[in-house]
Amino acid sequence: MIKKALLGLLAIIVIICAGGGIFLYNAVNKDIDEHFAGTCTTLPLPGSAEDNQVDRERGFAYMSILDRQAIASGKKAAPGQVMRLDLNTPELKAVNALLDPPAGFHPHGLSLFIDEAGQRHLIVINHPENRGVDVEHIERFVEQSPGEFKHAETFSSPLITRPNDLVAVGAREFYVAQDTGRGTGITDTLLVYFDGNDYTVLAEDIKSGGGINRSADNGTLYVAETNAKNIRVITRGADGGIADVRNIALPTSPDNIDVAEDGSLWIGAHSNLTALVMHFIIGSNAPTQILRVDPNSADAAVEEIYLNKGTEITSGSGGSTWGRKLLIGSITARKILVCDRD
Repeated sequence: MIKKALLGLLAIIVIICAGGGIFLYNAVNKDIDEHFAGTCTTLPLPGSAEDNQVDRERGFAYMSILDRQAIASGKKAAPGQVMRLDLNTPELKAVNALLDPPAGFHPHGLSLFIDEAGQRHLIVINHPENRGVDVEHIERFVEQSPGEFKHAETFSSPLITRPNDLVAVGAREFYVAQDTGRGTGITDTLLVYFDGNDYTVLAEDIKSGGGINRSADNGTLYVAETNAKNIRVITRGADGGIADVRNIALPTSPDNIDVAEDGSLWIGAHSNLTALVMHFIIGSNAPTQILRVDPNSADAAVEEIYLNKGTEITSGSGGSTWGRKLLIGSITARKILVCDRD
């Protein structure tokens, strides 16, 4: 009898929690005005494309693929991959770009660097299965034939404990932005620079680095500070050192940054962090938002390109551009949106 009563009480608690979650979801999303000037199609994937990088010269898009939805549900994910899309073809198909990914590969942020000889290098964050406990790695892959990369070396440092994204400024030279993580109580994180030999902390006050990228001339860095709703604009010195130039305030929480051909920043953003947290807890949809920012204009004008409640793609993490195409990835959704702008 007591067992039945406890089970009944548990069922009531579950119903109340679910109902409360649905009510809160509806409350935080009620004022979202969905819009996009164009059309989008869905391309299913074996995992989510949390970060994407476009080789604009060749029209290849590289996607960091891992079943993060399984991880968010407390399950073990199969090893991930970096997958490639050939944007020149009318019918897109995702294929593996890595010939020999490391065992247990858990990719996150990635960056493509093209050296003066035209050699392509992919630098990719590789999380351990026990993130926050085991050592974080950064992998370098070198292109063997167009769009196919072979593993070259692995980097690690005690300074890199919660890498989220990185940007390569040389074949063996990169900056790493780190996040605070949910429930850690940490507010500031380190921006770490690797010059090919040594690791250096260049900033200790990044408000959770959700994304980082660079200008075409390698002279400027853009860091997305998710918890500060800010893009930090930084100049690079010849020695890799940095100096803050300006802060671009946003009305939302930025994630990954794509630098378009015209130098504008295309930013994946989370318009409601409460909805994002709920997404991780109960699996409800979280809004997806893509912004365009002109970092070179006097007022750094911000334009909202895409906004959706999460029904088309939930928890969007970034938007990468190639001509009129816009590729929208997600933290957890096992797909990517391929959009054509009007």
